Amino acid sequence: MVGGIVCLILACFIVMIVGWLTMQQIPGDGIWPVALGVVYFGPPIAFVLMLTLLVITWTRKARQHRAEAR
Repeated sequence: MVGGIVCLILACFIVMIVGWLTMQQIPGDGIWPVALGVVYFGPPIAFVLMLTLLVITWTRKARQHRAEAR
């Protein structure tokens, strides 16, 4: 899920750069507001999901090590 969000962020970022370079002004309708929203809100969401994945992995490994130590 994190990888998919990061790929989507990169794709929208490239779309926005191409749009800014080819058009004088980005229109406020169509795909542009969605792409800009993904670029703004995607990285924090991906960061939180990555931290969640790390915490879950660390917790699982800690439980496994405790079970092996017994």
